[in-house]
Amino acid sequence: MCYLICKKTALLFITLLIALNVTGITSDYSVTHYTNENGLPQNSIKGIELDKNGFLWLATESGLLRFDGRQFKLYDRKHFPVMVSNRIIGFMGLTEDNMVYFYDEHLNYYSFNQQQELTRIDAKAIRRTPDGYDPRQLDLDKINGKDEGFLGIRDTVFYISGNKNLWIRRLPDVNQEVYTVVGHLNEKLYYLNKQLKIKSIDKKGNIKDVLLKGVHPDLMVTGPYNYCFFQQARDLYLLIGKGIYQLQETGEQELTADLMLQTDVPGIYAYRNYPSLNLQAIGSLTHGLYLYRKKQFKTLRYPNGYGNFYSQAVYRDTGVLTNWGLIYPSSSRFGYPLGIRDMGRSLLRDARGHYWINSWLLRDGKFYNVIELDEQLKMVKRYSGKSALCYQQTPDGTIWVLTHDGYQYRMGRISGDSVKLIPGLRSKTPVITFLPENNEAFWIGGVNSFVKLNVRTGKEQHYKSLEQFTIETLYLDADKVLWIGTTGNGFFALKENKVYQLPLDSKNNLSNVHAFIEDKSGFLWMSTNNGLFRCRKEELTPFIDHRTATVYYQYFSKESGFNTNEFNGSCTPFAVVLGNGKFSFPSLDGLVQFYPDSINEVLPVSKIFVDKLLIDGKPQLLTGNRISIDPSFKYLEVQVASPYFGHPANQMLEYRLTGLDSAWQPLKEDNTVVFNNLAYGKYNLQFRKRAGFGNSNFVTTSVLLSVKPFFYQTIYFKAALLIAMSLLVFLIVKLRYAYLVKRNKALEQEVEQRTLHLRSANHLKEKILMMVGHDLQSPLHFLGYLSESNYDALMSKEHEKAGLISREMKNTTKKIYAFVDEFNLWARAHDERFNLKKMVFSLDTLLNELHVFYKEILEIRGNRLTFTMSRAYELYTNRELLKAVLRNLVDNANKHTRDGVIDIYCTEYEHETCLIRVSDTGNGMSPEVLSKLRTLISERDKTFAIEPGSKLGYQFIIDFAVRLGASIAIDSEKNKGTNVSIYGIRSGVSTFGTLHHH
Repeated sequence: MCYLICKKTALLFITLLIALNVTGITSDYSVTHYTNENGLPQNSIKGIELDKNGFLWLATESGLLRFDGRQFKLYDRKHFPVMVSNRIIGFMGLTEDNMVYFYDEHLNYYSFNQQQELTRIDAKAIRRTPDGYDPRQLDLDKINGKDEGFLGIRDTVFYISGNKNLWIRRLPDVNQEVYTVVGHLNEKLYYLNKQLKIKSIDKKGNIKDVLLKGVHPDLMVTGPYNYCFFQQARDLYLLIGKGIYQLQETGEQELTADLMLQTDVPGIYAYRNYPSLNLQAIGSLTHGLYLYRKKQFKTLRYPNGYGNFYSQAVYRDTGVLTNWGLIYPSSSRFGYPLGIRDMGRSLLRDARGHYWINSWLLRDGKFYNVIELDEQLKMVKRYSGKSALCYQQTPDGTIWVLTHDGYQYRMGRISGDSVKLIPGLRSKTPVITFLPENNEAFWIGGVNSFVKLNVRTGKEQHYKSLEQFTIETLYLDADKVLWIGTTGNGFFALKENKVYQLPLDSKNNLSNVHAFIEDKSGFLWMSTNNGLFRCRKEELTPFIDHRTATVYYQYFSKESGFNTNEFNGSCTPFAVVLGNGKFSFPSLDGLVQFYPDSINEVLPVSKIFVDKLLIDGKPQLLTGNRISIDPSFKYLEVQVASPYFGHPANQMLEYRLTGLDSAWQPLKEDNTVVFNNLAYGKYNLQFRKRAGFGNSNFVTTSVLLSVKPFFYQTIYFKAALLIAMSLLVFLIVKLRYAYLVKRNKALEQEVEQRTLHLRSANHLKEKILMMVGHDLQSPLHFLGYLSESNYDALMSKEHEKAGLISREMKNTTKKIYAFVDEFNLWARAHDERFNLKKMVFSLDTLLNELHVFYKEILEIRGNRLTFTMSRAYELYTNRELLKAVLRNLVDNANKHTRDGVIDIYCTEYEHETCLIRVSDTGNGMSPEVLSKLRTLISERDKTFAIEPGSKLGYQFIIDFAVRLGASIAIDSEKNKGTNVSIYGIRSGVSTFGTLHHH
């Protein structure tokens, strides 16, 4: 698919003054010329046709061209392989549904299917013809609704009805040099003979000479290539010389030629006339395509070429009085009636038909500021005073003027023979115009000023929002809405003392509005520095009523008949309506005049077509208006086409992609929009344009885009993910439940253990209290014994003995104090949960402390304490608790031994632990007591209560051994002593190594 883009903006409206032998083009038309330099693939145009969609099709020797008014689209073999040849030699015309069809140099026929795809077709499917015809000479018409008509083949004419030939006629005098020699009109076939005279053949085969009337002699040019028929449906046109005429049957054997176009384009081969588009198209064999548009506006100048106009006043029905004189559509009188004017920019025709002019230098050499003329432009009166910058008349007939007194701008009225100034207005900034609302109130605007003045009371009402602009024109409509034009800041409406800014056109040309005129059809016409605009005033009303709307501004440029696009302003009046209904606007180069109701500019009513859709640069077939896109695409490019043969500014295409953005955006000049990496989902790509006037008058089309999801975005993946998530949640809940159950059990166990620990601690405390009482019993008993002995010694006055006893009592008391202090130290070594604190200590030191503690106690019973160790040992455990265990064992051994030996033995045990054994040579234990103690040892983790009458010392020993993490074993035999072994106490050497390692 190939697009040949016009390189010049709005080529349809750029008048090219063609120098290639085209010198006689009438000034009533604007012409656009296309060649291979600005859009065509080559310069031979052999056929022109307009299809039902509004596209203009052109046959060239480089392929088929489609033209939409701005862009050419080329159909050739490179882009459409269905074509056999690029050389298109002519058009057959339009199919029954008004789709174009054509044939190439090999007589291959082509057309477009319902999907707008170019396809090969059978010629017989278009029209039934006899075998052996040459389609290059075909000219067939359906007469009276029947499938019958004329068929011309070379120099022979057939009349066909259905598949039958009703008659055959030879035409020996037919001119074979003319491009198109035959044409039909109504029920006759016309052809040119060798003398370039027209003959006719009716449906019965009668051949007659035809009289041609209406041809302009000055346009006649001899030669066969200056004669040609152009058949356009049932209309017949004839080229003669430099004129193209439409033929009408005005008699039995008489044709009247109406001149349609005067042109000297060389080699004219194709012609089409489309009045509804204000378009005539000419195809040349050598010079490309010409498009003609009739100018709808007339521009008047003075014969001397002067045309820079400002203020005007209506003179009679068709004339205009300016500061340079009178001017009519067909004549003018420069300098009439009073001579050359000064720089005033205001004229007034009052209610009586009198004219008020300003600052004229008369032929007598005298200068006057204000002059009154009657309806015949005769002098009525001259007024002294300042010159008038602007005239207005109030309903009561008073003539008001705006003047300058040399220092400031003032207002005054005509009174007697002079201008009487009023005290109200005194402005040092330039005032440009003023407008009466009634006999007392005036709107006054100028540079950075806008005020409403009551001349009776002198009251001024200022509008701050407008005082930052330059006000140059004011118009009060019948609804009391004041329309305000500014220089460079757009235009406004003032209604009920509220100012409303109105929307501009797409090019912002309405930022400078010089004039407002309202016609009878409700259109508001506005002149600017760049063309003329009109819009329906009712479309501006929603903006005044605070409602959202869009405005269709129709734009006219110099190709419509102006000499320049720049209109003049800052004058009063800014434009006038003539007596015959014409509008007259001043411009830099002439007065632009027209009948507003006769302006029929083409409206952009054609459909919008999706012309190209590319995904990552690859063309896609659009099925209906839907397309599905893979998720990995990089970019989507869409181009639309909408044929329009008016000014490009009057057709503005917009787009939006709902699902991404709801705002309408303008399309680029090539009507292409590109989207990159759209996310998965459904979108609606919409295109629209204003089809003319009316708030809801839009032409739209859309493409539904569906971007496929990646697998991870599909419903199946989501369903699987949902199931997986559900299973995961279920698993998490289940695991959490199991964890909570386990934790609950662990908590229960911990609570149970803590409860057990607490109970054990409480029992331990009880046992400690008993142990304290038990351990203090012997020293206290000994202390009582010493006290009694000391008493006896004192009574017997054995003072030396009493002294010894007293010293022993002192030592015993110190030992009891040391024991209690040691016990307090042990209690403090426990943490708050009653866990024992471990440390490394020397066993020798501990045993020496025991030896010192029990020396005197053992001597009382004649016992002695010995230690048997293979080496010095360091232990890692709770020192105080181990000391308490050993002290209890020694104490028990001492109680059950007399004149014996108590030995503490220590040796190495398994797994870096030690074994400590306390043995005595005492009475031993009976089997019953031994069995009971062994049972107590085996159930040590379950036993917490202190059994009445049991051996309390051994219960303490067993419980403390459990606390130390050690095991205990008892061996005893009656009258042979007892051995108590404690094993599992960790060695301090390996423990240090472990601690040091960690």
